[in-house]
Amino acid sequence: MRKITNRICCKANHFIHRARMAVSNQRGDFYISDAVKIIIAVVLGALLLAALTLIFNDTVIPRITREIEGLFG
Repeated sequence: MRKITNRICCKANHFIHRARMAVSNQRGDFYISDAVKIIIAVVLGALLLAALTLIFNDTVIPRITREIEGLFG
């Protein structure tokens, strides 16, 4: 039983050591900055898409509908 407990403790310590090394690693800084850039791009894209949808739904589509009804109607 002591052998199993010792093995579990050793694996837990190894996992904690690997987690600390991953957190303190400076090589991942490039990936973090890329992730932030991607998130900013997605948010700006969503805002642009929402603005274009609002413009088209409120301005362009009703005018096109009126013009078509005026031609055929």
